[in-house]
Amino acid sequence: MRHTHEKARSIVLTAGLVVGLTAGAATSAVAAPSQVACSAVAAHAPSHVADPPGCDPVGIPIKLGEPTDGATDTWQSTETDGVGYKLPADWTGRAVVGDGGPGHEWESPETIYSDEFGDLHWRVLMQSPFYDQEMPDPEVLNELGWYASYIDIEGASEAVLTAAQTGHWGAPGVETIDFQVFVQSEETGVVSRFMGELPPGEEGQFLLDNFVPTIEP
Repeated sequence: MRHTHEKARSIVLTAGLVVGLTAGAATSAVAAPSQVACSAVAAHAPSHVADPPGCDPVGIPIKLGEPTDGATDTWQSTETDGVGYKLPADWTGRAVVGDGGPGHEWESPETIYSDEFGDLHWRVLMQSPFYDQEMPDPEVLNELGWYASYIDIEGASEAVLTAAQTGHWGAPGVETIDFQVFVQSEETGVVSRFMGELPPGEEGQFLLDNFVPTIEP
């Protein structure tokens, strides 16, 4: 894996910029900047997005725990571009296309915040193939203020998790577990990305611990 400024910049920009997503009617989703150190965003991002308001360089690091036996037995099985995964049965998804590539965006039935722009839900966004077909380096991401580590996913030649509990990018006063999973298929070599916002605390930890092992790259 190459250690390059360009790779680090691509991760910062993907994580810190507003990404326009469309699914029939125009919609939008934001890849949360909260895990990225404010100074790193300022150094790498264009001036109009440098030091976004409310940028939180710390958060509470989240480690991937052990899955719970039977936890996903009632979850729905789905796939995007041949990559399989499971999500809670009552979550709903739609096809999206954005700067990070084509994929699916899934939302919980629970509304966590509403304003004039609409409702926000707990969310998982899956993009495959991810636009940047390079796997990120956890060492580089950690230098930028992320909490990143290699993880094991069956069928993946490499997988990287970043996760922290922090303030939600679009919902003032709402805490979230903000995560990304980059995974490279051992069979095809294709890099896919999962990202999103899960509930804080034990509920979100449970979802993360049981969702990640269902990924079949």
